Amino acid sequence: MIADEVRRQGIKMEDFADRICCSRQNVYNIFKRNTIDVVQLQLISKVLGRNFFEELSRDPELAGANDPEVGKELKKRWAVAQFFDAMPKVFRNLHIETNIVVPIMQNEQNDPLPDYALSDFAIFFTVGERLYDRFTKEALACFDVQTFFATGGCPVDIWHNLLDHSWFVDIKLDFKTEEQWGNVILYLLTNWMPAIKMHLKD
Repeated sequence: MIADEVRRQGIKMEDFADRICCSRQNVYNIFKRNTIDVVQLQLISKVLGRNFFEELSRDPELAGANDPEVGKELKKRWAVAQFFDAMPKVFRNLHIETNIVVPIMQNEQNDPLPDYALSDFAIFFTVGERLYDRFTKEALACFDVQTFFATGGCPVDIWHNLLDHSWFVDIKLDFKTEEQWGNVILYLLTNWMPAIKMHLKD
């Protein structure tokens, strides 16, 4: 990508090397390598006027999300970073005023918690797995969990607490583009949040 951009802009190798403070031979080494130092990529992005970081965050193939050698923890961290980048844009596009918060209270049964929530909605996010997978079979007996699919096929779990009749939504927090996150939130607000709010009032 860097080599293509240098050629597209018609920059001579000597000039590009000078601008990024390295030798011409090092420029060719950069083109051949499949890894790069973050500070160096920041300088290259500045020199070329192209934000390679943003492109990596939007393209799972470029960032290695589909590479089996990339560890699960790294994938989770990358998905969370992308989530925090995408969601404020989704909120603006949908004209929603809310915040992403971390749930901190356990209930009486000491059930596991999701990792994040929207402060003004009963929408939760669980990193790398479904909240359903964190519960024991005994704890799940208190809930009716149904899975539906938002536009684009993203699964959404609707939880109904059979003891206190409360409702909430859980979404697996894995890599989703800004468009996919937008589709999920719009699906919930359109199809489920009115019903959940009605049950909460009851």
